[in-house]
Amino acid sequence: MKNNGNYESWGRYPKVSHLGELFPHSLDKARDAIESVSSLVLPRGMGRSYGDSCLNENGYLLSTKLFNRFINFNPETGTLRCESGVSLDEILKVFVPKGWFLPVTPGTKFVTVGGAIANDVHGKNHHKAGSFGSHIIRTKRTNFYLCKMT
Repeated sequence: MKNNGNYESWGRYPKVSHLGELFPHSLDKARDAIESVSSLVLPRGMGRSYGDSCLNENGYLLSTKLFNRFINFNPETGTLRCESGVSLDEILKVFVPKGWFLPVTPGTKFVTVGGAIANDVHGKNHHKAGSFGSHIIRTKRTNFYLCKMT
């Protein structure tokens, strides 16, 4: 666990104090970490949300940075299964050279899949492609997501 400190989101306002940040490396460790503290816990990816949606003043943050694995990719359907801490940047680095691209990309590639889902981000093609959530096939409580790439 990282000690308390001030955190801010993408807009750099507000800056709030947290009791600490938890860095579990598995779902079991995440459950243990949540149960070990006596305050509210909020998952946090890369902290690129506008406003305060990724802040938990006087509580704990649960980093999803270690939930960053690709699970499966089906090149016939373009379906990717990955963990919530995978960044869009990581997806693009791996799949653009193979001829694939995400159907929706926000103004920054430095967001996690979990954050993109939680904030239902959209891109400049929103009028045609919809939001990120429009391309999610299924989410599971086990921290994995499926999304279809184009």
